[in-house]
Amino acid sequence: MTNLLDIVCFGEALVDFFPERKGIMLREAERFSRHLGGAPANVAVGLARLGLRVGLTTLVGADEFGAFLRDALAREGIDTTSVGTHPTARTGITFVAVGPKGERAFTYYRHPSADQMVSESDVDARLIQGARVFHHGSSSLAREPSRSATLAAIRAAREAGCIVSCDPNLRPHLWSDPAESIPLAREVLRSAEVVKISDDELGALVGTKDVEAGARTLRGWGVGLAVITLGERGCFFDGASSGTGHIPAVDVEVVDTTGAGDGFVAGLLAELVPHFCSGARPASLGRAVVESSCAFANRVAARVVTRFGATPGLPRRGEV
Repeated sequence: MTNLLDIVCFGEALVDFFPERKGIMLREAERFSRHLGGAPANVAVGLARLGLRVGLTTLVGADEFGAFLRDALAREGIDTTSVGTHPTARTGITFVAVGPKGERAFTYYRHPSADQMVSESDVDARLIQGARVFHHGSSSLAREPSRSATLAAIRAAREAGCIVSCDPNLRPHLWSDPAESIPLAREVLRSAEVVKISDDELGALVGTKDVEAGARTLRGWGVGLAVITLGERGCFFDGASSGTGHIPAVDVEVVDTTGAGDGFVAGLLAELVPHFCSGARPASLGRAVVESSCAFANRVAARVVTRFGATPGLPRRGEV
């Protein structure tokens, strides 16, 4: 079967509002800038700018913010045939306060939002079957009906032979029952061939804060390529064929760290997809391929943190 898309991303598309400058609390802000947000949507934008054919499955509200997201995604060249509109739930909104060093604090307005109302009937199995890679996070597992929809989409991807990629991006406070977050996130990590996870998630999700031990545990769960992002220290990888290694970060002046991980995922997958198209699976990737892909992902993430918002700094292919 000819792949119609390189990657299908599944999950939330949100509207992010940022104060006009960093270092001020939301209560002090008088003006905000609006950006497209939501981790899977950010990854989709990053992939599209890097020249990949990418689609997104989500729901937005029948409101002006939903129209903004739909238009923004379409302008990026993302396939929006699987971006539906929920008749009553509103588009999710996040207010993001950025600290002096680029650190973030999030205030969510999702009670629930449209993206959390995705159901199994919204899962387009044919779209997934026509893709090389299926990428998802864990926020769509936080409540029903999006939980069942996410698990159904993962099953469809695995049955179609897609490479499943997961960045858990865990947000326990979004869960209707936070106690369910760890077991369910671990379940989907075990279903993935590529996992990108940040070092501050290791303790909760993998059971150790040690980077090498955490990557080794993920590999033991069946992950073919595990990549752990380390913030300003770069990233660590562990692959079945590549072995382990550390790739240092790019030194830049940090404005806002929002979306850095999403940019990393986009850069990593953009570099790996050509190898997948040649028949490679994550477990078969050699050391040189993984090293160069992680280095490229670091450079993409470094571009992201130089701008406010998750998507404004995402580069095009010739800019990295």
